[in-house]
Amino acid sequence: MSNIRLKTEIPGPNSRALMARRLDALPRGVYASTPLFVRHAEGAILEDVDGNRFIDLGGGIGCTNVGHRNSRVLGALRSQLDSFLHLCFQVTGYESYVSLAEKLNQLTPGSFAKKTFFVNSGAEAVENAVKIARAYTGRSAVL
Repeated sequence: MSNIRLKTEIPGPNSRALMARRLDALPRGVYASTPLFVRHAEGAILEDVDGNRFIDLGGGIGCTNVGHRNSRVLGALRSQLDSFLHLCFQVTGYESYVSLAEKLNQLTPGSFAKKTFFVNSGAEAVENAVKIARAYTGRSAVL
């Protein structure tokens, strides 16, 4: 899957059919910047449900740096799946969480103690930063 290819008009008939289903099933507030629906992705190339291929210029969160279906990432995922898929660390801890936090603490510049925790989104990170700032300053609000 190494080249750009257009087999149909854009969007193609399969993407148009999925868009109609989407309009019936999802609220309008769920934004879509393109009228395309992906079937497969490899490296930096997306293939839509009509067989058209495009360079992925939108990059999903899990593939922006290494591309879609990177062999090292797939190997790590398969290895993790052999142990467990996901646990809530706040309920049941696991060593790789601690190891990654230690590595990030070590890589972070500065000669002071560092601590790391992981969240799912920027919104969660901001929410926790506000909580930490309030606790540190003793103030009840943030401007």
